[in-house]
Amino acid sequence: MKPFLPVCRRAAVLGAAFVLSFVPLLLLTGCNSSVDSMAADNALLLNAPSPQWQDQIIYFVLTDRFNDGDTSNDNQGAGEFDPTMESKYSGGDIRGIQQKIAYIQGLGATAVWLTPPVANQWWDPLVNYGGYHGYWAADFTQVDRHMGSVGDYQQLSSALHKAGMYLIQDIVVNHTGDFFAYQGGWNANNPAQFWIRNAGSVPVTAPTQAPFNEDDPTDPAQQAAAIYHWTPDISNFQDQNQLFNYQLFGLDDLNTGNPVVRTALRSSYGYWIKTVGVDAFRIDTAFYVPQTFFSDFMNSTETAAPGIFQVAQSTGRTAFHAFGEGQGQDAAYDDTISKKIQTYMSDANGNDILPAMLNYTLYYTLVDVLENGHPAAELSYRIRDMMQVFKRPYLMPTFLDNHDVNRFLSAGSLAGLQQGLVLLMTLPGIPVIYYGTGQQFSVQRASMFAAGYASGGKDHFDTSAPMYRFIAQLSALRKQYKVFSRGTPAILQDNGNSPGILAYSMSYAGSTAIVVINTSDTDTQTAHFAPGLPAGSVLTSQIAVGATAPNLFVAADGTVTQSLLPRSAYVWLAAAGS
Repeated sequence: MKPFLPVCRRAAVLGAAFVLSFVPLLLLTGCNSSVDSMAADNALLLNAPSPQWQDQIIYFVLTDRFNDGDTSNDNQGAGEFDPTMESKYSGGDIRGIQQKIAYIQGLGATAVWLTPPVANQWWDPLVNYGGYHGYWAADFTQVDRHMGSVGDYQQLSSALHKAGMYLIQDIVVNHTGDFFAYQGGWNANNPAQFWIRNAGSVPVTAPTQAPFNEDDPTDPAQQAAAIYHWTPDISNFQDQNQLFNYQLFGLDDLNTGNPVVRTALRSSYGYWIKTVGVDAFRIDTAFYVPQTFFSDFMNSTETAAPGIFQVAQSTGRTAFHAFGEGQGQDAAYDDTISKKIQTYMSDANGNDILPAMLNYTLYYTLVDVLENGHPAAELSYRIRDMMQVFKRPYLMPTFLDNHDVNRFLSAGSLAGLQQGLVLLMTLPGIPVIYYGTGQQFSVQRASMFAAGYASGGKDHFDTSAPMYRFIAQLSALRKQYKVFSRGTPAILQDNGNSPGILAYSMSYAGSTAIVVINTSDTDTQTAHFAPGLPAGSVLTSQIAVGATAPNLFVAADGTVTQSLLPRSAYVWLAAAGS
């Protein structure tokens, strides 16, 4: 039996003359359109114009723990795979992310940030832990075999772009994996002394990419090349010299002041923009690298390996985003760490360095107020301060948890989590939702797929889950009203000595929103404040946590009053014309 040939294929077989004689022009047009449509569907869409980043919502994926889209790459046979252990690979991969784009988009996210996909050290016997997370590179230009292939990564990029979404790659410039150490001492004048090779490292005992494979100071040529800092582990985290030049928890510290290293890193990461179509970078351990490195990394004009901005612009990305990690906690009513974070976004002369940093100081204050019972006024201070200290607060990703800190629900309440999500979605900054939050995860690096670590033997992609629906509701509100992503906050009321009320307004282009929470676990409190709107203005209820919320009316004296149940949260919008 002959296989059935579609009209367009049959036309090609019969020949052009026959087609022109017997096939109507309309049918020809339809065939061509069908072929063009299929070609367009199959064509990779790797390059997309940069979005307005302040309007985006990021979903952060620890790839190995998210979803397993290709079980054939799970176990590489080196003893590195065991989903019963937190320290070993579980099987999540790049294909797994692509398979769940609809789930991520349904949550309201517009960008996916994934942990480093590069070829890694799989197992480090010096610390009895694995590199499933991606931050222990052996080659910055190869996809790790557990994660898939460059082709898989391109397919993910294209699928995201076709869905109107964006791809953020986590990168590391501070270190490689742990391939050497100092044992029994350290001699700064003789870095070959006490140096040992991590001979049990799996799958390789040294980086495979040049020049990072020059990691042996017992070879005079490699020692002189100074690709690495020949130093021991950081022992004093208050010593700036150690932070920049010593090994962080045994990870081999790159000499980022060396022009050869700088060129290699720019080339390595420019590759992912050009080849895969990455739209933004999250930069790991930025506090352990001098600010001057990032000025070069982003802006170098070197022809052979230009800066990241130039590479991105060559692909049509005129606003490539990059945000660094600078982990640190400010004390209440203090901004020492915030000012340090700002030094990575602009220098003392006001010159830009990185577009943004993760807003860690806001994170820690959110945890203190929403989880640890600190006064609400600490959060109002942090909001005011971040708007003054940070040059670009709207571009700084904000979050409630991630892979480096405990999940909020490990100690916090569901109501507290909901309050935190309300704040993330209504304050300046780019909200980041950590994978599993929509399913109320409390284990930091648990898996969302049934076969993975700490999954409980079942998948966790329930789009009807209450927290998933709540996040989707908040996301829709933020995307519909730009007052939440572009507005200016103003504190209206706070409790100075105890948990309780925090109220603030957001104002943008004639629009006003009011956000109010009660952080007390036990006390009903009364919010009474002047929203800055004319008497008689109507505030329509948009979000209510813990209780129903009526519309509010601004009284003749310009104030509003609302009773707030414990752990409640509300969002109102001023009616048009108010």
